[in-house]
Amino acid sequence: MAVCVSILDLRKRWSVYTRQGVHKLTHSAGFPEPNYTDGTGRVRLWHPADIAVYEAAHPEVTSEAEKYNKIKRAGMAARMGKRQGRSGA
Repeated sequence: MAVCVSILDLRKRWSVYTRQGVHKLTHSAGFPEPNYTDGTGRVRLWHPADIAVYEAAHPEVTSEAEKYNKIKRAGMAARMGKRQGRSGA
């Protein structure tokens, strides 16, 4: 039987995120589709290689510093968007 990664495994690997944060990430665009889902959709399992590719593209899931930088960049982008929106009014 192949080894798979569960949502609980992801919570352990991505300790910089809360339970809700991991849930949100696994349902976001760009996250790999699970290799297995039970009939209810509550149990989802991913292939480790798919998760490794996602982690390589999204270092913020494993690094507190990268998560902080992502949040900081998003806040700056939001402020810049508000400033540009006001100047055009």
